[in-house]
Amino acid sequence: MKLYEKIRHIRKDVLKLSLKEFHEKLIGIFGENALTYASLCRLEKGHREEIRIKTLYQICTGFGISLKELKEGTEEEESRVVSLMKASDRQNNTYAYNEKAIAEILTPRDSRFLAIELDIQPQGTTREEQDPVDVNRYEKLVTALQGEVLVCVGKEKHLVRRGDSIYFASNIPHHFENPSKSVKARCIIVQNPKSY
Repeated sequence: MKLYEKIRHIRKDVLKLSLKEFHEKLIGIFGENALTYASLCRLEKGHREEIRIKTLYQICTGFGISLKELKEGTEEEESRVVSLMKASDRQNNTYAYNEKAIAEILTPRDSRFLAIELDIQPQGTTREEQDPVDVNRYEKLVTALQGEVLVCVGKEKHLVRRGDSIYFASNIPHHFENPSKSVKARCIIVQNPKSY
């Protein structure tokens, strides 16, 4: 069973609601942010190739079920809205800046953003990076998980401690350092969009 067929089945056969009644229910819950009647029509006829998570959230809320329950028994049970990347899938997905700075890519190839876990040994540093200037604005978010990371962006230097985050335009030259003489630094870096 396709996901759109299950949505129609739950609405029509389980809840015994017309499409108009279900639409009115969504308006009662989400107000002006509710899905339009036309969107619900297209969705239930299978005319929407990819259904956004926001749309599924509204439908699940209207049905009073979880996303997992909605997807059970459908061809989409493996999900086109959620990508699960297991630790075992990331084994050969590392990038070495040098012997003291190793990054592990956490996101699948088809994602629109890049997330990495960066380990920097004491006194280690990454090479300088700069995302393309002539394209869209690239952005990075860095969250320290362990130790301290010195984030150098242009001429500015910011010490990011465990639990702290920093956000910047990554088309400015930047690199990361571990100023400690004894503690490994570890951080998560999220870049949007990917530059490769």
